[in-house]
Amino acid sequence: MQRLIEDSNLLDASGEYSIVNQLQDASSGHVMHPAQRGGRGKSPGPSEQKGTADVTLVTQTTLNHLGHIESLAGGWGGPLSVAIFATDLPDVVEAIIQLRTCSSQVRHNVSFHLVYPLRSKSLSGHVHPSGASYLKDGGCATLVERLSDLSRKTNYDHGDEFPVNLLRNVGRKNSRTQFVFVVDVDLKVNAGLRDAFVHFARVNSLFTQQYAEGPNEVFVVPAFEALETIQMPKDKYELVDLLSNNQARPFYTELCHKCHKHTDYETWLKAPVDGNRLEVLYHVTWKDPWEPFYFAHNSAPLYDERFRQYGFNRISQACELHVAGYTFAVLNNAFLIHRGLKLPSSFHAEKNRDLERNRQNFRQFKNELKSKYKDSPRRCY
Repeated sequence: MQRLIEDSNLLDASGEYSIVNQLQDASSGHVMHPAQRGGRGKSPGPSEQKGTADVTLVTQTTLNHLGHIESLAGGWGGPLSVAIFATDLPDVVEAIIQLRTCSSQVRHNVSFHLVYPLRSKSLSGHVHPSGASYLKDGGCATLVERLSDLSRKTNYDHGDEFPVNLLRNVGRKNSRTQFVFVVDVDLKVNAGLRDAFVHFARVNSLFTQQYAEGPNEVFVVPAFEALETIQMPKDKYELVDLLSNNQARPFYTELCHKCHKHTDYETWLKAPVDGNRLEVLYHVTWKDPWEPFYFAHNSAPLYDERFRQYGFNRISQACELHVAGYTFAVLNNAFLIHRGLKLPSSFHAEKNRDLERNRQNFRQFKNELKSKYKDSPRRCY
């Protein structure tokens, strides 16, 4: 395992992180040899994929959030591409082994990829104080709990900058389907969402080659957050009940209301519920700082990897889609939900510093888009 990681790692564009693509491949169920990945110095990209008529859920995580993968895989029921920020390599490798051992959904549907700082120690040269032996102690029933206990660090407080957009791109580049759905690891999808979207895509001929030549639409999925004590809603009916009883609310209500208000929750909630069948309910013109979650063809622009830590990382990609000519179509019966309310107190101490740095990056990014899309009449504002 150590040799495979060391022989197959690539450098990211900044030269600060190592990347291991397809450490565990869901299609084969085996650790891949470097030769199967194309060798050192080559990373897969959307243009190299088979582009099957399906959709991959793409997410990024750290060791202490790997416990979400089992339930995410079970709720999705299809291909997942998971990029892990592996600052503790031995523990991450052991966690992947344990997750695959304990869950057939993980074993058959989830592909794992690694991103780690160059200064990280090798598998043989680093032992976590609670480490791999702790993960091995206990059965599958307590695995999620043990994964959560491995680290109590606040999000983004890793000692190394969390390269969130690099991780998203690694997940996307290793997807083998025409469409991708990029979400945060602690969000849950409503029951049957993947099957409903595949049906929607087939009915609307979204898997055709002509559609892939874009630019096109992205398909927005409204996001919510709910009290930790609630039972997760299976469909829109149950979600509406939670909202009416003040047990759920739109995503980021306290943290950044403007970041999701353009989803137009009021119109979405008033629309009739028709089971899980998906249709486009309405279109929204992108406005700063809207950062929706959406299904997109994997030929869409990648995320800008200069954005690390907290702030502007998803806004920047949505902004580029807008300038590039994409439209944003909101789906009727699809939703994401976060168990637990997002509160300002839950963030790391350096959040404001991260925001200010990424605000400066975003200003430069928007200026660069004017040159990249010279013929576009659209701007990010």
